Amino acid sequence: MQKKFRPDLSDYEIYVMALVDRLNEDAMFKMSKTDAVKMCIEKAVKSVLPDVVIKRKRKRYITLDL
Repeated sequence: MQKKFRPDLSDYEIYVMALVDRLNEDAMFKMSKTDAVKMCIEKAVKSVLPDVVIKRKRKRYITLDL
């Protein structure tokens, strides 16, 4: 069995919560802290490693057009 990767992001929780609050203002589905962090990692990997294909395992971020 593969060991789960559980980074300690306690020092960054305030920033993650601010991000989640902002994302959830106009989101169709509410984002969790975990999904917000995954989304940031995916965006960073896409810009730093453009040849890497990411298989997403999180909720899709869909905005509401009001």
